[in-house]
Amino acid sequence: MKAIRSYLFVPGDSARKMEKAAQSAAHALILDLEDSVAAANKTQALSTTCEFLRTADVAGPRELWVRLNASDPAQALAELATLPLDRVTGVFHPKLENREQLLRMGHWLDALETRDGLARGATGIVGIITETATAMVGTQASSLAEGHPRLRGYSWGTEDLSATLGRVPLPGATPAQERLLHTVQMHCLLMAGAAGVDAIDTISANFRDMEALTDECALARELGYVAKMAIHPAQLDPINAGLAPDAAALDWAQRVQALREADPDAASFSLDGRMVDEPHIKTAARILARRDDS
Repeated sequence: MKAIRSYLFVPGDSARKMEKAAQSAAHALILDLEDSVAAANKTQALSTTCEFLRTADVAGPRELWVRLNASDPAQALAELATLPLDRVTGVFHPKLENREQLLRMGHWLDALETRDGLARGATGIVGIITETATAMVGTQASSLAEGHPRLRGYSWGTEDLSATLGRVPLPGATPAQERLLHTVQMHCLLMAGAAGVDAIDTISANFRDMEALTDECALARELGYVAKMAIHPAQLDPINAGLAPDAAALDWAQRVQALREADPDAASFSLDGRMVDEPHIKTAARILARRDDS
C-alpha cells in the first residue's frame, strides 16, 4: 500500500471543492463536517458529504476520511450513523482528550460496522490531541498513549488551544508562537510513538508561503512525522516530496538492511564507524516501508 503523506482538508458543504480535491495530488482527503462548516450548514454538509462518498470517482489510491463534530457526542453519533461507512477509510476525532472518547467511538463503529455488514475494525480513527489544555495535561490526557486497535494516527493543532489560552494567533514566527508550537508538536510526536501510530503534522496556515512549508516539512520529517495535513491543493506537492524519506536516509536504511540480510543472527553491526543494533534495524525497516515504490 502506498505510504500516506498528505491529508487535504475539504469543506463538507462544498461539492465543487470535494470534486476538485478528488483529482488532486492528495494521498488522503479529510471531508470536514467540523470547523470549516458554519453552524447553519452542518446538516447540508452531512448530506453533501454522504452524496460525494456514494458517487465520487476518486482518482488513484486515495483514502477518504471524515472529520466529525466529536465535541458533541450526540451529533457525532448521528453523523457516523448517516455516513456510508463502506466508502470511508476512517474518521478524524477532533478535540480528543482521553482514551474514554476513543473507546466510545470504537464501540459506535463496532455496532455500525455490524449493521452494514463490514469487517470489524474496518474503519480507522485519527485523533487530534492538542486542541484543548485538558488534552495536554493530566492522567486522562496521558491515557491516549495506550492507543486503540482502530487508531491510525495522532495529529495536532494550536488554533483551538490558542482560544483556550486566550492567546491571539498572530501571523509570523514570534518567540511565543515558536515556544507553543514546539511544545505541542513534541507532545503529539511522543504520544503517537507511545501509541504506536503515525505522527501527522499540522497544517501550514499560510498556503501561499511555500518556503515556510518546505521548512516545516523538513523539520517534521527529521523529528519523525510521516505525514502532514493541508488546507489547499497547492501545498500537496511540497508535502508529498518533503515527507518522503530523503536520499541520505534511504541509502543508510538500505545499507543497514543489507548488513542484516548478510548476517541475520548478529546482534549488532558496524556502519560508517558507528554501531548499528536492533533499534536502528527497526528504523531502517520503517524508512524503507515509506519509499515511493513500497
